[in-house]
Amino acid sequence: MTVDYMRFLSSRSNWIEKSLLADIMKKASDLRKSGKKLIFLSAGDPDPNLIPREELARIAMEVLSNEPRSVLYTPVNGIPELREELSKFLRRYDGIDVPPDNIIITVGGTGAIDLLGRVLIDPGDIIITENPSYINTLLAFRQLGARIIGAPMDDKGLIPEKVEEIINRAEEEGKKVKLIYTIPTGQNPMGVTMSESRRRELLDIACDYNLLIMEDMAYNYLIYEDINVRTLKSLDREGRVISVGTLSKVLGTGFRVGWIIAEDVILQKVLMEKQPIDFCAPAISQFIALEYLRNGLFERYHIKVALPAYRRKRDALIRALEENLPDLRFTRPVAGMFSMLSLPEDVDGVKFAERLMTSQGVVVVPGAPFYTDNTGLNTIRLNFSRPSVEEIENGIKMLSEYLRKLSL
Repeated sequence: MTVDYMRFLSSRSNWIEKSLLADIMKKASDLRKSGKKLIFLSAGDPDPNLIPREELARIAMEVLSNEPRSVLYTPVNGIPELREELSKFLRRYDGIDVPPDNIIITVGGTGAIDLLGRVLIDPGDIIITENPSYINTLLAFRQLGARIIGAPMDDKGLIPEKVEEIINRAEEEGKKVKLIYTIPTGQNPMGVTMSESRRRELLDIACDYNLLIMEDMAYNYLIYEDINVRTLKSLDREGRVISVGTLSKVLGTGFRVGWIIAEDVILQKVLMEKQPIDFCAPAISQFIALEYLRNGLFERYHIKVALPAYRRKRDALIRALEENLPDLRFTRPVAGMFSMLSLPEDVDGVKFAERLMTSQGVVVVPGAPFYTDNTGLNTIRLNFSRPSVEEIENGIKMLSEYLRKLSL
């Protein structure tokens, strides 16, 4: 007898969607295994060559040799020493004055977002995000049954007036918005950074309408210009902002060290939710992160070596786009890892990305899945952090040549 597994699935499983990002990376992996040479302008990873791997290897050896706790469960909220070090780090680099007891160490930033979603979201809740927004956050919220409404953006980030319009429209329908999710700095996928005046306006809206804001700080440590913007959490006077952060873009995405800044009953419920899910973030990663921060590697390597290199890559991408695709619109990031390119209106970004990969060996990510309203069909997201300057220049040139062939 053949088992019909469908009858055993929960009703919630109907909300689970596949990730187009995962599909693209799987196809790229298969192509690479077949021997095809690829240029990756896709993944949101830091450059492994800009991470002090030898120093981290030394730290890992010392930790494993001298710290028995590095191979055991840690407290659910993370090792105390790391939370204390993060408290100092957040005060210095994010302007956030948070006691260690209000920090929960999570399995990366995605783990932090998932935990908060589980604690805060009921099926049918309205969540406002930027439009477009980070695809994995959209998927995580939808898997919890959230109704996501995207608010428009421009080169100064999320537009507060549009957020307020959505809130008022929902209230007219007898519905209530629960929270606003935003990536205010180096937004993924657009690469734009919200101005400080808009951050203050957004916070005022949350106060006026009694809402929470989930601030995703994933790209706070990848700022390339002398811009004066404060984190939403540092501006918050009512406890409206719950911040999630990560060292993935600094230490490496594989370490899976993130955090939540929360208080009161939300802090307590997240800890209760976390224990049966993963109990703790990887102990060895926590201890490596601790020594990375404690020994000044962030300042010595990330600030002095990695940031200037990423700035050169960012500049190379903008220059290549200006030279090869002067008639097309694209975002000019002052922070983060991405630029969004708008192709001609009649070009399907999903099909274009697929054919560009298979025919030219250039891997990009379609922009459409990041949008909340079936728009952005002609957009693609470009990453500049992972490839070399030469790969960026060659990749954009090949993209331009292929697009020109399509239009002939």
